[in-house]
Amino acid sequence: MKQALLILITLLLGAQVKAQQNFVEGTIVYSVTIGPLAGGTGYTEHAGTYTIIVKGSNIRKELKMNSGYHNVLIRNNNSGSIFSLQPAAGQNYAIQLQAQDLKERQNPYEDFIQKEEQGTMTIAGQQCQKATVTYKDGSTSSLYYTSSWLSPDPTLFDRFPGIKYIPLTFEYRNEEGITMHFAAEKMEAKPVESALFRVPPDFKIITNAEYKALQR
Repeated sequence: MKQALLILITLLLGAQVKAQQNFVEGTIVYSVTIGPLAGGTGYTEHAGTYTIIVKGSNIRKELKMNSGYHNVLIRNNNSGSIFSLQPAAGQNYAIQLQAQDLKERQNPYEDFIQKEEQGTMTIAGQQCQKATVTYKDGSTSSLYYTSSWLSPDPTLFDRFPGIKYIPLTFEYRNEEGITMHFAAEKMEAKPVESALFRVPPDFKIITNAEYKALQR
């Protein structure tokens, strides 16, 4: 009896391990809306999409809003290269960033506490669990995540550094009481083009300091 029970437990654990996969190549597309912190309808004039594309050590994040804002971040964790692509009238820039630049942005959100909540939801075809994240300053953020896929990189989600699983709905809040809501519309684990992770030829590569000087 004990041996049969051990075999059953082993099979169940094996099934759980097999069900969890690293998201090593594919695309996640989120719809983005912006609205007040205390609920209410979003500001539809500031809606858009946020796309994360992964291919091994390469990561591409693209935020495109219908207000005209457009930003792309491409990162190669093997070479350490990071570029922020800034389309502009007359001249497109590829701003070369350092890993420390991104690390400093994530510092306030490190060491968050994740608490599981009651509630599940199917999002982009994935079964998701509700959770609440509490940061060092006491602020909170709610999310739904899929435990079927493991995050391939600890910096993949700016406000959740080191998160183990992939959140498919989440929110980013600022000090002015405005919240960006992200809800996954599509999650596909399939091959993507390598060209997506290269600086386009019509973009001029400059340093972050040079770009800041241009904005003065």
